[in-house]
Amino acid sequence: MSKKRGARGAAAIEFVLVSSFIIVPIILGLFTYGFALIRAMEGVQLTRDVAHMYAQGTDFSKQGMQDLLTQHLAQQLSLQSNAGNVTGGTAGYGVVVLSTLQKIGAAQCPGCNNVGHVVVMRRIVIGNNTLFQTNYGSPTSTLIDATTGFVKNYSTDASARADSFANLLTLNNGEIAYMAESYFTAPDLAVPGVFNGLASYSNATF
Repeated sequence: MSKKRGARGAAAIEFVLVSSFIIVPIILGLFTYGFALIRAMEGVQLTRDVAHMYAQGTDFSKQGMQDLLTQHLAQQLSLQSNAGNVTGGTAGYGVVVLSTLQKIGAAQCPGCNNVGHVVVMRRIVIGNNTLFQTNYGSPTSTLIDATTGFVKNYSTDASARADSFANLLTLNNGEIAYMAESYFTAPDLAVPGVFNGLASYSNATF
């Protein structure tokens, strides 16, 4: 009987060891991935909500609206308000990029060789601008008004062109689109050797 009890005890110890090194990390990984997936879904919903608000005229260049976004709408996503600007900062784990785009015809685009372009009329960045750079136009900093985000000389400066936007939505001459993009990370959810953490991108256009 003692030998049987000893065998059962050894089996229990082996099970504990296997659980510690295999099963427990798997369970932790599943929980962590689940939380990361929830955050990614929150980011998608936030992007749609912000894009809709922006298209309806909400002015996110105002500090009060940025605070509303970061402290309430994106409360769980570690998005940080700017310090009274529209170009973003370096704090936090997320960034939201708002763009007003317009298709201008060749007649409104001097020096464009009779070709129209999609251009960025306004650009507002909220959050950590080191995390992400949009692929839809990169107006030089000297063109962007630091307090309102409006782009100067967007019809003539090539840096304000965002022709790649046509891959998302086709605009006719004179039409305007309002776009929100978001990028969020979650280094707090990283599990070394199991899960590197969240990095999610989403966009919405109205």
